[in-house]
Amino acid sequence: MKKALVLLLLLPGCDRGVPPAGDAAAPQRGAAGADPSPAAADARLTGLYEGGAGAQKNQLCIVEKGTEARFGLVVWGANLHSCSGAGDAVRDGERLSLRMTGDESCTIEASLNSGTVTLPGNLPAGCAYYCGARATLAGATFTRAGTTEADARKATDIAGDPLCE
Repeated sequence: MKKALVLLLLLPGCDRGVPPAGDAAAPQRGAAGADPSPAAADARLTGLYEGGAGAQKNQLCIVEKGTEARFGLVVWGANLHSCSGAGDAVRDGERLSLRMTGDESCTIEASLNSGTVTLPGNLPAGCAYYCGARATLAGATFTRAGTTEADARKATDIAGDPLCE
């Protein structure tokens, strides 16, 4: 429990270091010249991804600002133990690198296929730092549930606060 509380205090928001949503330099959906098609939404990472079974949904939110993308995630395990973290996201084709910002080094090389993000079964040792005793990030799967910043902002951390602000 102590570890979860410490993680909450250390968990940075998704938008740290990126311009606010109203910033003129940030691309806006629905702006002149923006492509609102489903194909354009699939090409972007921004949105809410959910998975898991049970009362608590595993959630991954990603918000892109220009050439940078930030993410936040929470994965639930047994007895309400969880994994949570946030950091930078970089897409390279069907590979999605999620680099946690925190006290331990953790870069997850996930796959991204047809709107589904799948974390690998084997993760770097440092990733365990972001999880409670009965939770793991290994093998977690998230399916796209929304494609906008507003959708991404629906994701909440273990205290119910937004993962991506």
